[in-house]
Amino acid sequence: MVPAPRRRAWRPGRGERARRASRDLIDGARLAPYARARSDERLQRATTVFYDGDTQRDFLEPQGALYVPAAAPIIPSLARLTRLARAGTPRIRVIGTVCRHFPGDAELTPNGGLYPPHCMDGTPGQRKIDATAPVAPRWIENRPYAPGELEDLVRGEEVFIEKQDVDQLVGNRNTAAVLPRLLDGVEDVVIYGVVTEICIDRTARYGRCSGAAPGYTSCATRSRRSTRRAAGSARSAGVRRAWS
Repeated sequence: MVPAPRRRAWRPGRGERARRASRDLIDGARLAPYARARSDERLQRATTVFYDGDTQRDFLEPQGALYVPAAAPIIPSLARLTRLARAGTPRIRVIGTVCRHFPGDAELTPNGGLYPPHCMDGTPGQRKIDATAPVAPRWIENRPYAPGELEDLVRGEEVFIEKQDVDQLVGNRNTAAVLPRLLDGVEDVVIYGVVTEICIDRTARYGRCSGAAPGYTSCATRSRRSTRRAAGSARSAGVRRAWS
């Protein structure tokens, strides 16, 4: 009698192991390795902030007014990052920007700007997607505040700067005062959202000016141009890839 051949146990291939490792880094209790001074250094929750750049329906949902090509597939990664921020102790603080446009804004095409109307005030497209919807947000509007009001807002765990221009310093009169406060004591900024070569690029440059070390997540960012060119733009801004 010829013995039956032994069945080899299935083992994940290199690609599957890489995919598992990527998920573990995002979903697990620890943060991804991040190359700064030493290759084995890891992000610390207490000195890290997550920077959520414009994760709004008009950009990330295919029916949105200014949908970023291939943006919808990053939504699961955005959801994992949001869970990671909330799961551990201490919580990772989430800050960021959202577009909030009005009919007279200069960047809109009816006013001679580059972009069609999008993220208009009060519309469904202006809202954040469900995957990144904040629990207790504090919104910093583009308007004057009374003394002490901004101080209260920047103490929140989820703080978002509303902007009427791709450049948050131009699009909100309070950014210059607020952003240094939000990044005070921060060593690492993990940036995600859309789009890499515009809003994400500007955020990274501001982060470097504050003394923090910005990094982006390639699995949770999207560009309106080629991935290679966008990554080159990020590197030129001094941004390292935190994980992919």
